[in-house]
Amino acid sequence: MGFPQLIEEDFQCLDQALKELLGKTDADAALLVEKAGHLIHLAGEQNAFPPDVLATLASNSFNAVQFMAGLLNEDKFPGLYQQGERCSTLMLNVDEHCMLVIIFRADISVGAVRYYAQETAKTIANQIKVAQERAPSVSFDLTDLNVADVQALFRRKDESPASAPAAEAAPEGAVAADPPEPETPMEPLMAKRSPYIVTLNAGAHWWCACGRSQNQPFCDGAHKGTGLKPLQVEVAESKRVALCGCKHTHNPPYCDGTHAKLPVS
Repeated sequence: MGFPQLIEEDFQCLDQALKELLGKTDADAALLVEKAGHLIHLAGEQNAFPPDVLATLASNSFNAVQFMAGLLNEDKFPGLYQQGERCSTLMLNVDEHCMLVIIFRADISVGAVRYYAQETAKTIANQIKVAQERAPSVSFDLTDLNVADVQALFRRKDESPASAPAAEAAPEGAVAADPPEPETPMEPLMAKRSPYIVTLNAGAHWWCACGRSQNQPFCDGAHKGTGLKPLQVEVAESKRVALCGCKHTHNPPYCDGTHAKLPVS
């Protein structure tokens, strides 16, 4: 079974669980990583290291240890602890799909981190189970996490905040006229039958509501003449969200699972 489809409700639960873990342990960062190396969610410090690269390397290490467990006739090693001079890492199994990676100062007791991390892992596993039961026939499209391009993976990528799209450029001396808006808004087009999992930097972003943008999930001005308008999204700090891709969500701009109920054309 593939990774379940996550919606904004799931990400809010994951975010709360990871932040509570950081508060209880004083750890620097906590990452939820799919076992193929995809970063699902992150809480805490993220400027001191490239999260996507760390997620891939942590997954490789964890999977190697599990292979070693098999050689030793063990079912699995549920955790992996690495201690450094300044910081340490603890990796714990969550379920068949993902693992938890915690980064903390070397002077913090690993026992305390492990104790609270085990509770966090149970909370996350339960939420993933909820996601599975919500849409058992829908799998999470991991390609949305942009890790297929290996060269792009191993360089730090800073997202440029999406701004309100400007009108198309007009010839010098001419005035660009927008097409007239219809009295009744057109139906939005489905950009895709799943959410866009993206990291929004602090600031304003414009979510495409019409489905016609070539820069999904953000607006590029293609809504002009449709009677539909993009929705501004303000975030105070960098966060990973699930933005609606079908454009029929009842909780715009976030995915609420409506795409799983829409008819297949």
